[in-house]
Amino acid sequence: MISQKIKYFFIRKLSRVLIGGIMSTCKIKVEGFQHVEESRLKNLPIVYVYWHRNIFVTIHRFKKTGARPLISLSKDGELVAQIAKEFGMNPIRGSSSSGGARAFIEMLNTIRESKAEVMITADGPKGPAKEVKEGTVRLAQKTGALLIPIAWRGDRIKIFEKTWDKFKIPLPFSHVEYIYGPPIVVPTSINAKDDELKFQIKNAIDCLE
Repeated sequence: MISQKIKYFFIRKLSRVLIGGIMSTCKIKVEGFQHVEESRLKNLPIVYVYWHRNIFVTIHRFKKTGARPLISLSKDGELVAQIAKEFGMNPIRGSSSSGGARAFIEMLNTIRESKAEVMITADGPKGPAKEVKEGTVRLAQKTGALLIPIAWRGDRIKIFEKTWDKFKIPLPFSHVEYIYGPPIVVPTSINAKDDELKFQIKNAIDCLE
């Protein structure tokens, strides 16, 4: 247990150096943040949706916000959760395969009671890549939250082709655009399995990359 804590301590600190170091060299431009501001002015709850491959820059973008990303209970998820905590976020642990019901309830309560902004990788912790999971739709239906798609793109990026999600990071001294898309309203009457709605969410994220 002690060795595990030491391991995660060093991972957290190294991640801060790595992510913070790379991002400090990049020129960052933010687009579409007015969608978030307009939603907040209307006091509407927000759920940010993004692809798993966008985690690197997203963690940096949401640092010190207290945002609540949904992160799986797997060993890989634990690493991501530790890094998210290091950057001042407050992860919710669980996924469709493990701890899902508990995590879903926690997300519901987070949105309804504290109005905290929840973040979901729409294609989940294991994929398939760019395939929207039903839980994203159900959460929006249960809470009345707006889904705001987010993504980033850059002029110089490294894509890890052998990973299931084609994980990407910006190279040092890149020009990076972080983009917030228009909010998506999910009708309460629609079936969470509706392919047309899933395609709408997928397309909304894809067009930002």
